[in-house]
Amino acid sequence: MFICPGCRKKFMIPICENCGNTVENQNGIWQLTDAPDIVTTGEGDKYIGYEHIGGAFSGNRKYLIDEGDTLFAEYISKITGDGVFLDLACGDGCLTVPCAKNGTKIIAGDISNTMMTILQKRAGKNGISLQNVTLCRMNALDVLIEDNSIDSAVANSVLHLISNPEKVIGEIYRVLKPGGHFICKDDAPGKTAKTGEEFADENTAFIQITNEIYASYWTKLNSVGITAKKYSWKFDRDTACRSLFSTVETKRIERNKPFFNKLTDTFLPRFSGKGFSDQVDVPDDLHKTVMEEVMIEMRGKYGELIDTIGYHGVENDILIFDYVK
Repeated sequence: MFICPGCRKKFMIPICENCGNTVENQNGIWQLTDAPDIVTTGEGDKYIGYEHIGGAFSGNRKYLIDEGDTLFAEYISKITGDGVFLDLACGDGCLTVPCAKNGTKIIAGDISNTMMTILQKRAGKNGISLQNVTLCRMNALDVLIEDNSIDSAVANSVLHLISNPEKVIGEIYRVLKPGGHFICKDDAPGKTAKTGEEFADENTAFIQITNEIYASYWTKLNSVGITAKKYSWKFDRDTACRSLFSTVETKRIERNKPFFNKLTDTFLPRFSGKGFSDQVDVPDDLHKTVMEEVMIEMRGKYGELIDTIGYHGVENDILIFDYVK
């Protein structure tokens, strides 16, 4: 099912019988690629990996299993059946782990060993076995899996981090079997939330504070020549997929579940931990200095409100686009 990174022939991990190449396993993760975890310079394809920022990606909620992800995982597992699911750019396992709980056979690939280590811990802390999961350090621009061998695939929250997202979709199309599914998730506004009206003032303050933190941080960095790193945030995935796949099916999962996201549990630890993709080129020492300056400003202006404020809302519905090869 895999392609040898040495001779590019079909092989079974870990040893290629054709060329003798052996794939190393580091802490349960097969090292299928030696590509750098991030490329932001040069003339070729560029991409952002989370090797050095992934620890802060989910704030203080990194080991929790989100109910919305569980519902999406149920759809993936049902579509995959007894086949194999490729969770490309699996990250911290928000989909791999609940799919593993369903007993789905999974190849989980990411360019970041750090993120997949969090995936392992997420599974462990929730008592979920990864027996049916093959973890691989993998480059989404060069997926070392043979043609027509995968039953379903997801590339969740990664296309916007790559300068050539069409190439990733092409790789997914290549490895899927005829009739295979590329499953994508979007947010769709659900029912109007009464909580949004009840907590309108607090929500407005939450948005104002987060915007001010973001703006102050980047204003200071822009002044020394450092800008936010962004790639394909406006990429039209649907148009690209419809040009390749034979059909597309849609499904909407209603949510309407109230939530409360505390600033000090979500945005603040992620941002202060340099866990957003646009922060990848910020030197650690400069980030620390600027973040300390920003928080002195914010606490001087808002005081203890920063420690208590949060955002009250209702979860968006889940809109699934299922592109069939």
